[in-house]
Amino acid sequence: MSIPVYIRKEYFRAVDLKDKSAHILEFQYLPRTVDVYEKGLSVFHMEYLLETKTRADIVEFYLTDFGLRGKGYGTVCMNEIIDQLQKKGVTLITAPLGYKLAPLGYTGPDQYRELMAGFYEKVGFSLNGDGDMAMKILD
Repeated sequence: MSIPVYIRKEYFRAVDLKDKSAHILEFQYLPRTVDVYEKGLSVFHMEYLLETKTRADIVEFYLTDFGLRGKGYGTVCMNEIIDQLQKKGVTLITAPLGYKLAPLGYTGPDQYRELMAGFYEKVGFSLNGDGDMAMKILD
């Protein structure tokens, strides 16, 4: 059973990315997805489930343009979404590190898992002992 959570439908957030210039991102929250736009163009998508009122499971997330990788969009978006989930009472977020098949643009599942592990650690998640799940406990 999943429980929908409603966060502000949309709002704009000014952020600085690695290029050190200001970017205005538009966050659109729906009960199970978050989409982020810059100048009307999609830059980030996340799907999640609320297993309980306090536990969210990230199903998937991705930058919509492979060329945006490494520029800070993923980190900025994930940190903002985590902050909003925490404000709604979520205390635990979990996410898989990979899938049986890697998404397009990756050499294989192992490369993708390694990349995802590094990303999740960068945004404050811990990896489980089996190395297949990331989790973050929120205060």
